[in-house]
Amino acid sequence: MIRRMSDAAPSRTYLQPGDLVDGVYEIVGVLGRGAMGVVYLARDKHLARDVAIKFIRPDVPTSDEVKSLFLDEARAMARVRHENVIAIYAYGERVRVPYFVMEMVPGPTLEAWVLGRGALLSEDEAIGICERLCRGVSAIHAAGAVHRDLKPSNILVGPALRIAIGDLGIARIFEGEQPLAMEPGGTPRYMAPEMWQGDHLTASQAQRADVYSLGMMAYELLAGGTPFDSSVAREREHALREGRLPAPSEVRPDLRRDFDAVILAAISRDPERRPATAEAFRRALVDVRDARHSSRTVARILVADDDDAIRALISRALSAAFPGVQIVPCADGSEALQVAETQQLSLAVLDLQMPGLTGLELTMAIRANDQPQRVPIIVCTAVGGAADWRVLSAVGADAFLVKPFALKELVATARRVLGLE
Repeated sequence: MIRRMSDAAPSRTYLQPGDLVDGVYEIVGVLGRGAMGVVYLARDKHLARDVAIKFIRPDVPTSDEVKSLFLDEARAMARVRHENVIAIYAYGERVRVPYFVMEMVPGPTLEAWVLGRGALLSEDEAIGICERLCRGVSAIHAAGAVHRDLKPSNILVGPALRIAIGDLGIARIFEGEQPLAMEPGGTPRYMAPEMWQGDHLTASQAQRADVYSLGMMAYELLAGGTPFDSSVAREREHALREGRLPAPSEVRPDLRRDFDAVILAAISRDPERRPATAEAFRRALVDVRDARHSSRTVARILVADDDDAIRALISRALSAAFPGVQIVPCADGSEALQVAETQQLSLAVLDLQMPGLTGLELTMAIRANDQPQRVPIIVCTAVGGAADWRVLSAVGADAFLVKPFALKELVATARRVLGLE
């Protein structure tokens, strides 16, 4: 039953499933809680879509300062329109407590997604994620804001491995190059040294602090570990005074050393040694990756789908996108597994629901007996959703497309998981 929330008297308790906010948003449940806010899953009854709504937590006093910070977060989000940043839809108040409505990105945080993999990411996977993170941060900076709290738990992994940056709770908005006070804030492991000191920074200087956070995440995604293995106090001392961090290839010996200089520059304690922008950092990572891929060819693609028409469409699109490629079409999962076990594949495009073996079972089988070079896997479905993607990503799928999808979207996804974009 839906219960309409009265605006006659304040109610500083958590909302319950069925509560109706502003006559539009029906609360479904709690998505997460932070230091200051709580985020609910809700249903927009006018537009028939799921949304996320952030309120100030009931146990946090709604002082003018807290309300101002909350409004700053909403304004920072409203400035940005980018696929890799969570979009904001509306701002309002309920019983004098502000809230804002955001798009609902179904999927886990990047932190949970990486932990759920249970294995190190490949270089291509890690750089693909870093690319999208950098693009999102570049959009935030282009809008005149800095995030200041970039970390894996503030990033969502949506369908088709969409990366969406959220939680701009301590973001700052710059107007020109007038310096602003950067009071200490954020998460110690990902904070640039200058953020510990509460310096006054210009927009370009504050952007380099975000680059530091991107560098720390790139380090963890590529190396599978952190350069810090001690307490927060020791982390701070290490970053501020010693400035000597182990190279990513020291943490992960099979990682190419070419990445070391790029990442160590991004997490330098000297801001001037870091890439000046998120885009410059992205380009540096891509250049290292592409140096390996410059001679890489896409030789053989497995296309497994029991729908003859769809299988033919996918095959034609991939043949056109990758001239000279051999397409191996299969009508069921058992036949596809035989191909995967006997032929060297560059890419596998699998239907989720097939006779013989499902796309999930086939993904697990391929990952259990991977070829010397890990085969990227794209899973397509007409009936799956966020829950299916969480399971598929946990067992090693690289991307997830929901039918009907544009063939250009398939090609773009194929190029991305192959590390060719």
